[in-house]
Amino acid sequence: MGRIARGWAISKASWRVLAQDRELIWIPILSGIAALLAFAVIAAPGVVLMGGVDAAGTGDLATWLIGVLAAVAATWVFALGQAAVIAGAAERMDGGDPTIPSALTAARARAGRILEWAVLATVVAIVLDQIEQRLGVLGRLVSWIGSTAFSVLSFLALPVIVFEDVGAIEAFKRSSRLLKGTWGEQLTFNFGIGVISLLAVIAGVAVAGVLAATGLVVLAVAGIAAAVIWTLGVIAVSSALSGVFKAALYRWANGLPVDEEFEVANLEAAFHQR
Repeated sequence: MGRIARGWAISKASWRVLAQDRELIWIPILSGIAALLAFAVIAAPGVVLMGGVDAAGTGDLATWLIGVLAAVAATWVFALGQAAVIAGAAERMDGGDPTIPSALTAARARAGRILEWAVLATVVAIVLDQIEQRLGVLGRLVSWIGSTAFSVLSFLALPVIVFEDVGAIEAFKRSSRLLKGTWGEQLTFNFGIGVISLLAVIAGVAVAGVLAATGLVVLAVAGIAAAVIWTLGVIAVSSALSGVFKAALYRWANGLPVDEEFEVANLEAAFHQR
């Protein structure tokens, strides 16, 4: 219960910081839409142009490469949005008044570095996917462990890129060093925000289900539309809260000022000193 309580406390602190600049919530929404468009613009025409697979299999290879390129582009665009939220949160903690333009400007300044990160994250995902497909049950286990380890060890990679202007590999190494020195069992924030988000989505879906059960088409359509919008909103807020917490944790780990909403005890508990 202590971990759940800490996760809830950190989530509330992140929200109180985010509430000072609620316009930043629009960044994950905009970056999410832009990421989907980027993927579609690259992948869809490529699939159409490639058509079938020729005898040599080059069509299949080209389609796969286009899919990878589309995945990199989508990851890059979404990561730029996350970096913008991180930059905006840090600006607030430095006593500034962040706006969407100022946050996006800070992220664009690291666009090249973030592209490197998008390539690395996509390559890792592809390798793990291939392992999962080729090794059956063992592959799924290895893929899950690898995905979890990469997610945990790279948790501070984007803040490192934003604030230290280093490449993807160095950012991963730097994030890993910060976390290895301070994390014990698990990131309490991820657990807490995950539970909160899941409950919020379930509540939205439940309301949609009740409206659909009335048998009235208008109410059913309205319920489904509301559930979709609500779910997207929950995802956007969760992403923004994650960006705020990453900024706070990075600053705490490096001895920089953290917003007073965060209790040092909770930050210390999130990554028990070994």
